Amino acid sequence: MPFFEFGKLEGDCKTVFECAGLDAEEAQRVASSLVMSNLMGHDSHGVIRLVQYVQALEDEIVKAGRRIEVIREAEASAVVDGGWGFGQTVCRQAMDLALDKARQMSIAAVELFNSSHIGRLGEYVEQAAEEKMIGIVMCNNHGGGRLLSPFGGIDARMSPNPIAIGVPTGKGHPIVVDMTTSVVAEGKIRVKRNLGESLPEGWAIDSEGNPAAEPEDFYGPPRGSILPFGGNSAHKGYALAVIIDILSGALGGGGCSREGAPSGGNGVFLMALDIKAFTGNDQFEGDVDDFIDFLKSSRLMPGFSEILMPGDVEHGLRTKREAEGVFVDDETWLQICETGQKVGVELA
Repeated sequence: MPFFEFGKLEGDCKTVFECAGLDAEEAQRVASSLVMSNLMGHDSHGVIRLVQYVQALEDEIVKAGRRIEVIREAEASAVVDGGWGFGQTVCRQAMDLALDKARQMSIAAVELFNSSHIGRLGEYVEQAAEEKMIGIVMCNNHGGGRLLSPFGGIDARMSPNPIAIGVPTGKGHPIVVDMTTSVVAEGKIRVKRNLGESLPEGWAIDSEGNPAAEPEDFYGPPRGSILPFGGNSAHKGYALAVIIDILSGALGGGGCSREGAPSGGNGVFLMALDIKAFTGNDQFEGDVDDFIDFLKSSRLMPGFSEILMPGDVEHGLRTKREAEGVFVDDETWLQICETGQKVGVELA
């Protein structure tokens, strides 16, 4: 089971994307996004997605080199068409637009539709935090990609509908909440399948509503569904998923989850808040840093060594994996190599 120096892994992925038809800049952007997901422990959104992305490009489901098109615009908002470009390209452009508008109006919201898979949502709220703004991003799957069952139901009716919020701090890295409204992202089930591992209890159910013990119990056919997060309070995860579907779909024109919807890609809601329009940046970061210190001062429960903030685990994993290498399971690496061969690249 190979470990890769992250720069080599990123370079290999960039080469595959270039040979598949992306220009050097976009190939670098997408490759960096995938490898960063692995570095930060989000393997479900990492290089395992390369095969899917290249196939989508070959099938002309996703387009290279797209620029967002503004369909509707006001001073503090916009609706933009991604032209089915790579999510890492058009969603970054959409967040740039939200940031530009927030600089002028203090707060801005942008709706993006016709975007391919945008990857790790934390990437875009980190983009906002780097500009000393608070970023909020959420998405659905254009009404398709239904994998999540409603609370109390068996049949999949929504996509996992993730949400991310990024807050700048004075401590070196932002607070980043990046989570799905399901117990787990579908990509983590894909990782388990490639590793040949069983599923933890409570992740998913099969098509008859029975607990899915193995990935194939979920994948079928017929396919099962992933459960909303929350365990015996799963109505909370379900409720959040409903609101995200509406904000990402109905508000921006991409559509809510429904029968007959296109499968794939993301309808995205992005928001940026310019902190200096509300309070000084130094004042804000000081208050947030004091709050972090206060939380971390709590006495520890047995088995815990420290209090962590959202984003601390990912930051720690990034540091560790940059130094020690990125693990890619044998099956995933085999699939990447086979995809490379298809586009004329021999990976070692």
